[in-house]
Amino acid sequence: MPAQSISIRRVERFDIPEGRTPILKNDLTVGAIENTGQTLTVEGVIFKRYVGKYNQTFQEDIWVFDPLSDDLLEINQYQKAFEFNIFYSVDKRILFSDTTTPITKKFLHNLKGMAGVEVDYSALRLDFLRISDMMPQTRGVRFNSDDQGVNSKSFSGDEVDSNNEASEALENDHATQIVGNLDILGLSRTIMLTQSGTLLVYTPLNDLNNREYPMLEFALATLRTIRILD
Repeated sequence: MPAQSISIRRVERFDIPEGRTPILKNDLTVGAIENTGQTLTVEGVIFKRYVGKYNQTFQEDIWVFDPLSDDLLEINQYQKAFEFNIFYSVDKRILFSDTTTPITKKFLHNLKGMAGVEVDYSALRLDFLRISDMMPQTRGVRFNSDDQGVNSKSFSGDEVDSNNEASEALENDHATQIVGNLDILGLSRTIMLTQSGTLLVYTPLNDLNNREYPMLEFALATLRTIRILD
């Protein structure tokens, strides 16, 4: 089973009109958000559920098959449509989006400018040094670098936090990504956290397969484990 991810945001306000709200950019429709009116309770936390849609434009040369001409055509731009759930807790002031963080960022940025929408959000700020200390095993650290010609460095290994550069990055709050093991919901899981708001789990969530939204439940449990939420 491939790794699963979810994007997380702190939210002070998330007022969305009933029904479907188109999202426009330069007078073109790039997506929409649907207020489903549905609420669900996960581990005592009440979430409102929305459905987001976003069309991402990619600038790259690819070949596609054209059935009309029965031939391959080269194109340098194409769109990919993403549809995803958004879960928002008024009480915890937290939002989970089950798509990638780059899509979530673009979606929320464009949503914020729509008439009738009131959205105020920010990225989580995580204390990676404290989280690393909680991990029986820290297996990866990525951080920004001032070295000539190098924007970032990444270290991986069984005890990567014992490396001087990785340790200094954690201590100086320069780390942008951490990978390690944590006991979450009674099992050891290998996870990745980023300062941009991504939680990724490499360990299959077989014990949660009977849940309607297993990644949401896992994300909530993870934030409680690292003491971001009570």
